[in-house]
Amino acid sequence: MSFEPWKFIFASVVGTSHIKAGTPCQDASDCQLLSASDGSTVLVAVVADGAGSAGRSEVGSALACSLFIEEMTALFELGGVVSDLTPDFAKGWITRFHNEVTLRAEAEELKPRDYACTLLAAIVGTDSAVFLQIGDGAIVVSSREEPDEYNYIFWPQQGEYANVTYFATDPAAHEKLEHTLINSPIDEVALFSDGLQGLALHYESQTAHTPFFRPVFSWLRPAPAGHSEKLSFSLVSYLDSQKVNDCTDDDKTLILATRRTGVEPPAATEQANGSEGEATTL
Repeated sequence: MSFEPWKFIFASVVGTSHIKAGTPCQDASDCQLLSASDGSTVLVAVVADGAGSAGRSEVGSALACSLFIEEMTALFELGGVVSDLTPDFAKGWITRFHNEVTLRAEAEELKPRDYACTLLAAIVGTDSAVFLQIGDGAIVVSSREEPDEYNYIFWPQQGEYANVTYFATDPAAHEKLEHTLINSPIDEVALFSDGLQGLALHYESQTAHTPFFRPVFSWLRPAPAGHSEKLSFSLVSYLDSQKVNDCTDDDKTLILATRRTGVEPPAATEQANGSEGEATTL
């Protein structure tokens, strides 16, 4: 099976509640195209959402993203392949992340909990992919059987109480890590923090909200190969739009990546907004 090159965009936008409180955006994200030893391209996408109750969580989430990209870059530069990303490999990365957070905390006379953040990661090769998650937010991919339908990989993790989740900085993060290897091609993937869960997931049926994803992927497919800064700026505008802010006051992160072809959409693409089917423009 042949694919077009990856096209991708990503953005993290501060929530209105954070603006009112004078706190920074605690989400972080990154997406890169890396080269495997066989010359193929590997998409690596990562999202981290800092805990609202942690004073330095924006540092923790940024650190999680940068360290994960560094780890993946080193893996593929040394001849690694997607299947090398076993649960044990991922747990080893968590240990290294914990060590780095501990060093930062000691230097600032703080505790590792002050850097608490979740973690979502997608590593997608030519014909296989690995997905990782600790905490809430979600990863969604196109369905193999119905390409215009979308399925989540892991449902957002919820802790013992409502509005509580798990964090990559937790001592028990190794036990909460979710990991899956899919040995089939993935051609569209989205990662998003919990600020978009109410728009992108349908809780009553516990499914991905396909009307949210169809228009945004259709809009992205005609983009040039690689990262589109122009469309990423448009994504920032969308995430900070009144329509979205009316639905959520939290920080919002969204990564979209596709290797499908598409025709140029109209200038104003309608974007499904929430389970009620209201629309805004992207």
